[in-house]
Amino acid sequence: MATTSTDNRRRILSLALLAAATTLALTACDGPNGSGSTAAAGGSGTVSSSPSSAATPVAPAGAGSHAPQSTAPISSSHRPTSTPTTLPTSPGNSDATSDSYAAKHPCAMDQLSLKTVYDAQLGATRRLIEVTDTGSTACGLDAYPLVAIEKASTINVGNGQAENVQPSVPNGSGGAPGYPLHAGRTAYAVVDLDPSHSTTGASRDYDELAVIASSDLPNADELDTKLTEEGGSAGNPYVKSPLLGLYRDTIAAAATSATG
Repeated sequence: MATTSTDNRRRILSLALLAAATTLALTACDGPNGSGSTAAAGGSGTVSSSPSSAATPVAPAGAGSHAPQSTAPISSSHRPTSTPTTLPTSPGNSDATSDSYAAKHPCAMDQLSLKTVYDAQLGATRRLIEVTDTGSTACGLDAYPLVAIEKASTINVGNGQAENVQPSVPNGSGGAPGYPLHAGRTAYAVVDLDPSHSTTGASRDYDELAVIASSDLPNADELDTKLTEEGGSAGNPYVKSPLLGLYRDTIAAAATSATG
């Protein structure tokens, strides 16, 4: 469990994650979208664009980090596994599917749709993150989203300490390349709240999943999703050594990435 001071309570970006994110060059890469080097990548709600707000990253205590200020509502939904989303693009628009264009143009929230969902086929401990480029041009994401698992009652309160934990990411994912998201396409990432599936040593204090699609985006573009236990149990889910996979172009590939 991680805590942070009252003045900096909503921050997903830890110093370690910030350092990793700044090394992610959005160069041409393999993935849903094109050829080149291998693409780096990989609860329920949706978020659209919202005004930017400034925040200063703070170092986490222990293994966690801290989520940013959110304007997104908490919601929940359930759905079966889907195939990758493809939206229509303008004929002849080469920027729509260009990795090099994405490398020079980080994604902005006004061209993205962000959702987190529970997908029963992934298992009760996993949550699926979906980021769709709803614009007419490609854009660049980091190798994986920014994620924090939080105790909602400790966030944005007048006193006390915020409680959250940041999932680990696969070894070797801290460098280039990033993930080029083509127009009309969806990037998927999976977070596993308890990869061990063990209740021993697990916490049930956490009831919110906070997600920002990429480190270039401001805290105001965070999506907060209510977490509940899935698979027939009630209350908050078990959280123990959570793991976040890389962005991938299919749900199956994202699930594979979210394994230790």
